[in-house]
Amino acid sequence: MTVLCVLWATLSTVASILACSGFYLPYWIQGRLLGKADAYFSSFRRCNYPRIRAPNATPEIVYECARYSSFWDIPSAWWQASTVTMGIGVAIAVIGALTLLAAASSFLPHILRTPKHTRILGSLQLFAAAMICGGLVMYPIGWDNREVRESCGKGANVYNLGKCSVSWSSHLLVGSVALLMLCFGLSFCAARHKPDGANSHTDPLRI
Repeated sequence: MTVLCVLWATLSTVASILACSGFYLPYWIQGRLLGKADAYFSSFRRCNYPRIRAPNATPEIVYECARYSSFWDIPSAWWQASTVTMGIGVAIAVIGALTLLAAASSFLPHILRTPKHTRILGSLQLFAAAMICGGLVMYPIGWDNREVRESCGKGANVYNLGKCSVSWSSHLLVGSVALLMLCFGLSFCAARHKPDGANSHTDPLRI
């Protein structure tokens, strides 16, 4: 195991944690609901939402974070597509990180012994980054739905947040994409280091 591979495994783990956290936590965008409470949205969850108990009653705000009751209750087809696309990317990122951790802990030592395996694993991480990035690109296309306009104003539209702003979970996702792309580069660097015994005592990147 080389220092380069340890760095690759560490960054992959950090990337997967950022991706999972950013995907699950519903703080992608932030708005104001009924002028009383902050409202937060992701592609399949939201925090703080209005509820009407009777036809002519004044809406009350439910202060909690929850996912939509079903996939089809997600208010935009683009958000549905973003959820699926990003979910696939996050799952691949987690699988890649777990595989690298298994290789680093000697459960699957053969994974990092051949350039072919390291390049395949790195390519999967690039694919994960592309899927997460694709989900981020699709998400703003759904900003014209009714729920966003209730919190962001009537000016909210495709790639226009109106009165809302991008929140911190989005930054976690962008960070995970950047790290996954870096891991892709590290995988090809790691593939160039031969794991044969002749170089094991002279390779400065080997531990």
